[in-house]
Amino acid sequence: MAYSRIDFSASFTQDSDEVQEMFCEHCDKHDKQYVPAEGFCEECLEYLCAICLKFHKRLLVSHTIKDKANMPQDFSREKCTVHQDELIKFYCQACKKFACTECKTQDHGNCSMINHLPTLVPGIEKSQEIKELTENLDELMKDLENTEKQVNIHMKYVASQETKNLETVMKKKKEILSVFEKHQNKVIQAIDKKIEETLKRLKQEKKEKIEKLQENQNRLEKLLDDKENEIKKKIEIINKDDKRILQAVTEEASKMKTRLKAISTELVHHQNTDQRCQLFVVMKKGEGVVEQLKPDAGKLCKNNSIHYYKVECKAFEHKITNLQDCDKFFTFQEIHESLVPRTASYYTDIKFTCDSLSSLCLLSENCLLVTYFSCSKLFIFKDLLVSTSSYDIIDLPSYPWAVAKVDNNKVAITFPDLGIVRLITFSKCIRVTNTEYIKVEQGCRGVAYSNNKLIVSYTFPAAVKILNMSGKVLKTFDKDQHGTCLFVEPRNLTISADNTVIYVSDFKKNCVIGFTFDGKVKAIYKDDKLNWPYQVTVDMSGAVFVCGLFTHNIHQLSSDLTKVKILLDVKQEIYRPTGVAYCQDTNRLYLSHCADNIKVYDLSLG
Repeated sequence: MAYSRIDFSASFTQDSDEVQEMFCEHCDKHDKQYVPAEGFCEECLEYLCAICLKFHKRLLVSHTIKDKANMPQDFSREKCTVHQDELIKFYCQACKKFACTECKTQDHGNCSMINHLPTLVPGIEKSQEIKELTENLDELMKDLENTEKQVNIHMKYVASQETKNLETVMKKKKEILSVFEKHQNKVIQAIDKKIEETLKRLKQEKKEKIEKLQENQNRLEKLLDDKENEIKKKIEIINKDDKRILQAVTEEASKMKTRLKAISTELVHHQNTDQRCQLFVVMKKGEGVVEQLKPDAGKLCKNNSIHYYKVECKAFEHKITNLQDCDKFFTFQEIHESLVPRTASYYTDIKFTCDSLSSLCLLSENCLLVTYFSCSKLFIFKDLLVSTSSYDIIDLPSYPWAVAKVDNNKVAITFPDLGIVRLITFSKCIRVTNTEYIKVEQGCRGVAYSNNKLIVSYTFPAAVKILNMSGKVLKTFDKDQHGTCLFVEPRNLTISADNTVIYVSDFKKNCVIGFTFDGKVKAIYKDDKLNWPYQVTVDMSGAVFVCGLFTHNIHQLSSDLTKVKILLDVKQEIYRPTGVAYCQDTNRLYLSHCADNIKVYDLSLG
C-alpha cells in the first residue's frame, strides 16, 4: 500500500473544521466545571472566566489582564500527567519535557531553557524539525513496507520450493519403481525359458523367485515411501518454522505501521486546526516514537529470513544388493541463501554511454557513482528515483580506476598512475565538502573499506594490502599458506557482507579468489565461461556477482565461491561488462558494459 507524505506547507491560518474556546482554569481545577474564559493574566499565565477575573483584578491589582478579544488564542488543552488538574503550559528544552506550573516550580527551578509554549511555536508548521520528523516517518514506513514486500516474496518461494522438491521425489520414485519392474520382468522371462527346458525342476524355482521378487518390490516400495515421508516431515517442520517467523514479522510490522499512521493523522489534524501548541506536543511525541521504532524495524528486517534446502536424487541401478541402500537414493540438505539461484528481471536503463572501463558504487538507493577510466572524471547520478538521465560531473586529478563506499557520505577512489587513494566527502545534497589524499603505491587498482581500514589491490607487484586510513601498510597478501603466488593481476575486489572474506578478481588468472583477513585462502572459482573477470560485488546474503569481460556475462557464486548460475549474458544484450554494484535497499543489480546505458535489474529468488 502506498504511503502519502504529510504536507505541512498549508497555512495555519486556513479555516478550521474545529473552533476551540479556552475555558477558565480555576473553575476547571477546583469545581470541575467548564466555563468559557473571558480574559488572560500575563503574570499568572492563566485563563479566567468573568467571575474569577473580577476577583483576580481586586486581589492582584498590578497584574496585566488581556480581555477575550486580545488574549492568546494558541494554547494546549492537554493535562499534566503528574498534576492531572493542571494544563501543560511550558516545555523545557534542556530536559526535553513538558511541564505545568507545578512541574516548572518543583522540577525545573534551575533550568534556564524552560519557555512558555506560545513563545516556542510561531512558525512551527514550516520548521526543519517538522520536516525531518515527516521525512523520518516516511522513511520508516517505506522500510516496513519493503520488509512486508520481502515477506510476501519469501512466502511465495516457501510454497514453490516445497512443490518443486516434492515433485522431484515423486518423479524419481516412479522412475526407480519402473526400472525395478522392468528388471523383474526380464527375470521372469528368463525363468519361463528355463521352465520350458526343465519344467519340473524349475517350476518351483519360478514360484519361489517370483515371490522373492515381489517381496523385494514390496520392501522397496515401503522403504521409498518411508523416505518420502521422512523428507515430507522435514519440509513440513522447516516450512512451519518459516511461516511462523514470517507471520510474526508481518504482525509486528503491521503494529508499527498502525502507530506511525496514527501519528501522521494526528499531525495533519492539528496542522489544520491552527493549534501550534498541540502540534508541538504531537511532534515531540512522534519524534520519540520514530526513535523507538527505528531499531525495532532494523531487527524485523534481519528476522525476515527463511530456510533454503534442496532434495537431490542419485542415479539408480536395478541391481540392489541391499535394499537398505535406497536410503541413499534421496538426500535432503539445508543450503545457504547465497546458493539459491537469483533471477534478474530488467528494470530500467540509466542514460550513460560507456565505451571504456568503469567501476560502479552506490552511495544510497538514490545515488550512483561511476568512474570512467578513459577520462579524469567522476559521474554522479544523485536523483535516481526521479531521473535516470541527468548527472553531475566532478573533475579528478588523473584517470580513476575503482570507487568504493567508506560510509554514508564518503567514498574512496584509486588512481593507478599517481599511486594515491582520494577520499571524497559529500553533503546531504551530494555536494563535495571535503577531499583527502592518501599516498599508497603506483599500480593500485581495486579498493574496499572495512572496520576503518582500506583494502587495496596492486597489479605490480601483484598483491593485496590492508592499510590504515593514513596509508600505512598493516598486512600484505601475495602468497598462499603454501608459499605459492596468489595473484597474477588482481584488478578488482570487494568484502563479504559479514566483513570476514576478501574476494579478488584476477584478470590474468581468470578466477575469483576468496581469502580471510589472516590470508587463509577459503576458495577459488575458475570456470571456462569466465574470461577476464572485472568488478565483483556481494549482496547481504553472501551471494557473489562477478563480471566476465570477454565472456559477456555475469556469474552468480555462493559465499564459498561455488557456481550457482550465469545470471546474465549476451541473451540480455550484455556486451563486455566491467562494472557491477548491488543495492541492498531495493535488491537491484546495476551493470555497466561497453555499450550505451547502465542496465538495472530487479533480483528475485528462484
